[in-house]
Amino acid sequence: MRLSAAARRFGAVYRTLAVIVLNTLLLLLLVEGAAALVLAGREIPREEQVQAFKDKMLRLEYYYGQDWSKAYWDEHMQAVDHWAYRPYRLWQTRPFNGQFINVDELGRRATPGSDCAAQDRRVFAFGGSTMWGYGVPDWGTIPAYLQAGLDDACVVSYGEMGFNSTQSLIRLIERLQAGDVPDVVIFYDGSNDVTAAHRSSRPGAHFSEEAVAPAVENALNAGGAGVSPLRALVTNTAIYRLLAGAAQAGPDWALPPFAPGFVDGVADTYLNNLRAASALAREYGFAFYAFLQPVLPLAGEPANAEQQMFLWDMPGGLPELFRAVYPRWMAAAESLPYLYNLSDVLDGQPYPVWIDFNHLTPWGNLAVADAMLKVIRPAMSG
Repeated sequence: MRLSAAARRFGAVYRTLAVIVLNTLLLLLLVEGAAALVLAGREIPREEQVQAFKDKMLRLEYYYGQDWSKAYWDEHMQAVDHWAYRPYRLWQTRPFNGQFINVDELGRRATPGSDCAAQDRRVFAFGGSTMWGYGVPDWGTIPAYLQAGLDDACVVSYGEMGFNSTQSLIRLIERLQAGDVPDVVIFYDGSNDVTAAHRSSRPGAHFSEEAVAPAVENALNAGGAGVSPLRALVTNTAIYRLLAGAAQAGPDWALPPFAPGFVDGVADTYLNNLRAASALAREYGFAFYAFLQPVLPLAGEPANAEQQMFLWDMPGGLPELFRAVYPRWMAAAESLPYLYNLSDVLDGQPYPVWIDFNHLTPWGNLAVADAMLKVIRPAMSG
């Protein structure tokens, strides 16, 4: 049976379209493969990045002489940067049990010697990674040294990686909401309030806003259903990642000269958080102490070669923002009864105390804890 002219024309058009579609798909596959190769050439494998970081830390003066250093940093990279979502304060370190690092189901770093079941008085310690104990084993954290100096009380570490004073305040409120009222509360903050604000050019910012904000907005704008499957498919292609890479959201670094309102906002956010914590202390009947942590750009002595490397590694403008904000807090410490300035506590230390511009070796944490104990111990024994 002979086909009609219309059927023959349809067949010809169909074959032409099929060839075009097939060629287009083949071209897209070729472009996708080329884009994947370009991205692979740009990206340093995660394993290489981790090893380079560990090698860098092990070359530092303090770690070079410790027989536990390599094992610690191997464990550190397994425990750190693994987060669980928590309402309001956003993240919490996942539980971990190791030789040097131990974190319970509430995200609390272990404090050797702390036994709240055997002691009536409890001390809650809040802060960021410096209170958590970044770079040191459980025995070398500030809470561990506080516990060693307070044998008539138990110290509980509520420090969390990346937390600023706002998140410390929220975590304190959570404990009070749960009816968990301590005898003493310690805040050890300052660095993350400045650093996160510098990263986003916004006072009161938290870390990782450039990742958290799009995730929330995508979910809410999709009616709570999350990102559509089609969009997820497109955004996961190498072509999309290659073309959109330069335009993806990233840090919006604040650079000098800083607007006075920006500096005021960073300083006031921290001080207002301390006022709120002090008000909670009066309402709930616990003692409150806030300690302004030391940072290398505010050190009162010349930097040695290793410390100068730490300063050079800081993002542009961050040292200047520390020097703009910290004097405001140091002046406030002269009039606020609960705020103590520890910005100079490491000056003149004979041992290596810095591992970057704000994290400390166990020697540095010991010096900080000793300064805290000089304030806390007389009040607790009175």
